[in-house]
Amino acid sequence: MDSDTFVINSEGVISLRSDATLDRETVDNYILQVVAVDQPVNGLSSTAQVIITVQDVNDNNPQFLPLPEPIEIQEGAYTPSSPGEVCEISATDADIGDNGRVTISTSSHSEIFRFREDGTLLAIEELDRETQDVYDVIIVAMDHGIPQRNNITTVRVRITDVNDNAPVFSSDTYSKSILVKDAKVGDVMLTLSATDKDAGSNALISYSFFEDSSMVALNAETGVITLTSDLSEVTEDTLLTLTAIATDHGTPPESDEVAHVFVNGMTMRDERGWATSKEEWFILTVEAIDSRTPPNTAETTVSVQVENVNEAPVFDAEMYKAEISSISPYKFPIVKVQASDPDVDESSELQYSLLESTTLLDVEASTGQVYVLDASRFGDNPSTFQVKATDKHGLFATTTVQIEVKQSVHRDSVSVISLNRPVYIVEKMITEMEDSMGKVLGWTVKILSVRAEDGNELRTILRESTDKTYVSFIATDSSGAVIQATEVKEKLNSENKVLTSELEKVFGPGLVIKVEDSSGDSGESSQAVTIALGVLVPVISVTLVSAIIYFVKKKGTDSDRQSSDPDIDLPERRCSIDHLANFNTKRLKRNDFDRESENGSDISGNSISAL
Repeated sequence: MDSDTFVINSEGVISLRSDATLDRETVDNYILQVVAVDQPVNGLSSTAQVIITVQDVNDNNPQFLPLPEPIEIQEGAYTPSSPGEVCEISATDADIGDNGRVTISTSSHSEIFRFREDGTLLAIEELDRETQDVYDVIIVAMDHGIPQRNNITTVRVRITDVNDNAPVFSSDTYSKSILVKDAKVGDVMLTLSATDKDAGSNALISYSFFEDSSMVALNAETGVITLTSDLSEVTEDTLLTLTAIATDHGTPPESDEVAHVFVNGMTMRDERGWATSKEEWFILTVEAIDSRTPPNTAETTVSVQVENVNEAPVFDAEMYKAEISSISPYKFPIVKVQASDPDVDESSELQYSLLESTTLLDVEASTGQVYVLDASRFGDNPSTFQVKATDKHGLFATTTVQIEVKQSVHRDSVSVISLNRPVYIVEKMITEMEDSMGKVLGWTVKILSVRAEDGNELRTILRESTDKTYVSFIATDSSGAVIQATEVKEKLNSENKVLTSELEKVFGPGLVIKVEDSSGDSGESSQAVTIALGVLVPVISVTLVSAIIYFVKKKGTDSDRQSSDPDIDLPERRCSIDHLANFNTKRLKRNDFDRESENGSDISGNSISAL
């Protein structure tokens, strides 16, 4: 038998060569010719054919086929029984049998999207583009081998617009009062304003009047109402009432309920003046009738202005629910909260923030976009956070954001390094850092979180600033499988010099990289506390001794002074350890103590307070 893969001994046992490997995906069977002879020279022989079949082992991850681009679906009221088809996504596996049978499922937004057996991604809940126009859906391809192998990717589903919103006027009523004698052709009376939540041509608006008017004209595009007459023929107070409509350019077009326009032409000036068009006005015609027969009557026009009172913002929902993966990258968008302000033209000035700060997530102040800072540190149970929207006058409303984290990988797969650079610099270089680390490690690197060194309270006491930042990340191979943290750590240590050199191209020279054993809760903080206290205790002791000596000397003088004036109470003052720490940086002389005393500071009080 002549083979590079197998050998046979004199007893007829066929075995694998020590330097040979079997890969079913490369060669799945071998055909060998075996010859048996009864004696080495001039012996009789017989030949047999041996077929060796290589059995499959689940050693390949599923692979996604190229994804369609773009992935879009129209907004609509979809249900599980009447779903909307988004796109077809396929994955293959080089293994066979159950090892090669692949099932695709969603790992985020599972309540909105799911897969059909043929790999078609379906929308099973209502999609409203005006509420959310983009969904980043994490999908998982899982084979049925033992143990199972998987691959993860993210698809961005964009929601396209349907003309399902009518334009809305900013006010139900627009009014303007003018003095007839000052009227000129072309004067701007009012500007109508309407908005449409739709997008594109569905949001373009045209304005028109139901009635024709010889006094005013309405610009269909801008909503500006101008005078077309100088009103020279008007000899008495006149109230012009018109009805306006806003229509969008969608198919079919949508129109708002009408807005009423009042133009009050006055022949005499009202000394009280008139408010701006942003205030709400009611124009009333009042008639007076006497008791004579026939009765005499008189009419007049009354304008009533309703002044605006500041009201708190209102959120569109009391609770927003979202679902993310535990390997969601740093600043991955989670959900967008939205609030409106009942006050005129102030919704765009709302500021969003978290009611209580956290290292897990944050919110964009101007847009209400909530994004993750560290998905790997969420617990297994849903987490709730309070987001508030504040108007420019300080009134605010709150809503609840509930986030559930799907554990896509075990926490042991998360690796942590620390850099001697501030957080605000590191977080600006996320992409460059991922590329540089991937280049050195030979894997794809995804950064999950960027956070400052622990020990904030210590740094406050010592008036120190830290340049140490912890970076949590995962690494995946070319097939998408997550590399265990132990293997990543070994490679980080072995390639430390190369990695440092590569990252210095991003952060500059003098970079120090340390591979951390945990999520950044290293022993350095406790060591720093020990060192800090070791420095502070001698300082406090010296200060206390100096203060007692000075206090003894000073006491006689103070006692004399107090005895001469019993109405004088010497003030007792204390200061924090922050104040005391300043003794590290300067040496107090006798006249310094005198100056402290003149300023009303009791040195002994400081020392006792610090102790």
